[in-house]
Amino acid sequence: MNNHRISSSRFLGAVIISLFFLASCKQDQLTGPGTTSNPGNPQIPKSPGTIMIPADNLMTPEKVELGRHLFFDKELSVDGSTACATCHDPSIGFADLRGQATSMGFAQRMGTRNAPSLANIAYNTFLTWDGRFPSLEKHAAGPIFNSLEMGNNFSTTQRDTTPSDYNSGPGPFDTNFLFKRLIGHTQDPQQKGYADLFVAAWGSSEISVKGVSMDHIQKSIACFERTFISTQSMFDQYNNGSATAYKNNAPALQGFQLFTGKANCVSCHNGYNFTDQQFHNNGIGVGPNNIFDTVGGTGGTDIGRMSITKKQEDRYKFKTPSLRNVALTAPYMHDGRYSSLADVINKNYNHGGNDPNVVNKDPNIKALNLTPDEVTAIVEFLKTLNDPAFTVNPNFANPWLK
Repeated sequence: MNNHRISSSRFLGAVIISLFFLASCKQDQLTGPGTTSNPGNPQIPKSPGTIMIPADNLMTPEKVELGRHLFFDKELSVDGSTACATCHDPSIGFADLRGQATSMGFAQRMGTRNAPSLANIAYNTFLTWDGRFPSLEKHAAGPIFNSLEMGNNFSTTQRDTTPSDYNSGPGPFDTNFLFKRLIGHTQDPQQKGYADLFVAAWGSSEISVKGVSMDHIQKSIACFERTFISTQSMFDQYNNGSATAYKNNAPALQGFQLFTGKANCVSCHNGYNFTDQQFHNNGIGVGPNNIFDTVGGTGGTDIGRMSITKKQEDRYKFKTPSLRNVALTAPYMHDGRYSSLADVINKNYNHGGNDPNVVNKDPNIKALNLTPDEVTAIVEFLKTLNDPAFTVNPNFANPWLK
């Protein structure tokens, strides 16, 4: 990390966007992620709703800036190869730019699930495909300690011991080494370093007494991720009353009508973020990439939500993903088996599921019998959920690039 330099050129942008959230989000309150009163209602809310800000992690510009540096820092991985941004690139809605079915972590270890988009992740009530993390703070440490992602291990000190659901165990790369990688390198006196960023974000007294901790790292990354707000798509213009948004795109408007009507996609993909925040078995069945690497290191079929709840009725259920910027985030499904949106519709939903024998299939998954033109129309609609301004937002730029 000796070659790391912390850029302040975009700090003002982070300040502005953070102040926006401080003004618009109520502490410890969640009015809802823009959900409709009826899950089958074709109307999508015009605004995303209110974000919950934890009382012990209020948003500040300094935390956002620290979180941005951590998010893009490959030194969070044991071999300096993998950052959060490695699998979540802002240019495609914070999905994996490499386009792999499942993402690759440190030492070229392949993960077992597709890296989802992080657009509007602040509104999620559960994180990851199986919903194992209830907050951004809890989730932030997940990749850092995952044995297939960044590869860190539990600390031997009680202060930084990590819960067992992070898919790791005691080993040579514990959190003490992580902290040394972050703050133990030589600083250029003309540049701000992590020591300055941690003090600015958390206060000199807290850092001097407690030292850098995983709590600081998790909360700072979470603050940065809460700024990933996407609200400027063509559909948003239409939904907010623009009479010209779809003027030259009749197929997309037809696609929206199919999405909320004949295809009934809205039964699960509802609310402002086109997700009901629930878990469903969409009939996909077990696929070639559907293998879950357990904490104990033994492989097996990925059973989805059941791995968390231990309930048979949750077998093969996965979280409904948001569809915002979805045309940018291929491949699709939890195991990345489909390379295009047309494949998702044609190979799964149009036939009422890919596997007719799969258990616990959601009752809304039925043969749609869509024509090729109707499939094309739905795909055209989904493309209008892209937010061009979101993918080039300078507040999301990599601060380590010169």
